[in-house]
Amino acid sequence: MKASSSAFYRCPADGSALMLESVVSGDAIETGTLASAAGKRYSIAHGIPYLVHPETLSPIEQQTQAEYDRVAERIYDTAVDWQFAAFLEDEDAVREGMVDLLRVQPGQRVLEVGCGTGRDSYRIGRRLGPGGALFMQDLSPNMVAACARNMRDRVERDEVECVLEYSVSNVVHLPFADGFFDAVFHFGGLNQFGDIPKAIAELTRVVGPGGRVLVGDEAVAPWLKGTEFEAIVTTNNPLFKADAPLSALPVSARDVTITWVIANSFYVIAFTKGDGPPPLDLDRPHSGWRGGSMRTRYFGQLEGVTPEAKGLARDAAATEGVSLHEWLDRVVKDGARRTLKR
Repeated sequence: MKASSSAFYRCPADGSALMLESVVSGDAIETGTLASAAGKRYSIAHGIPYLVHPETLSPIEQQTQAEYDRVAERIYDTAVDWQFAAFLEDEDAVREGMVDLLRVQPGQRVLEVGCGTGRDSYRIGRRLGPGGALFMQDLSPNMVAACARNMRDRVERDEVECVLEYSVSNVVHLPFADGFFDAVFHFGGLNQFGDIPKAIAELTRVVGPGGRVLVGDEAVAPWLKGTEFEAIVTTNNPLFKADAPLSALPVSARDVTITWVIANSFYVIAFTKGDGPPPLDLDRPHSGWRGGSMRTRYFGQLEGVTPEAKGLARDAAATEGVSLHEWLDRVVKDGARRTLKR
């Protein structure tokens, strides 16, 4: 970690800036501490900041962290190699296709959540060029260390030229400011997050307006549910029983796509971050006898009337040649004003 990199990070507990407390030799920091004004302190070990919050992880997070720490050396990569071979898939084609969905451009700043050993990291990094920056995060310190080693090899071979940053953190408390990134990428691991909706909300928070978010993990496609194919793959790995978490997407999601990859056994959801819910013209009038608009029909509802009153109102509006909305709006206003003497 460089001393200058401390400006990129925020306290995962309260979002405040972090100050570097360390004996610095040049710009490189192997060990040290990042501290917030409120007194929160986070260690730096082997050049990687440990920004986990809360200090005591949930049971599922503890289990996930321990499992990935255990398999980071060789076991994980061997298992991934087996999976692509067993599913008769071309790993290069699949992973490059996913990165395509992120739509990254040279010079952008990208966060990869759950970087693992870096099998997607270098594919993202080489698209960013010397003016870009790739931040790689994982809950497992051993995975981050393995990713950093593999990325160093890529840099030495001149495959990756962008700035590289690494951190250990919890996905539901990412140590970055709102809108800090142009895009966020996460593939593999979402099913084991303790709170999937909160995790996706956090990924969206750190992306700026118009930025891209991509998430993916195991889930046999809906049309394969209940088949022998599903029975085979879920017997091998129960995580394939999961469903794609479309209901967990934020209301700000735009241009949403969902794709199934790797023998239709993994979903990939990609979307662009908008500003709140999709925009509506609430005041565009309806044509027809009812009239009104989306605004009046939603916000202007009144207590129900008898069927006789409703029929008389419809007939009166038709006689006057106006919509039911126009007639009722005028009659209610006139009656209320007479009563209120306004």
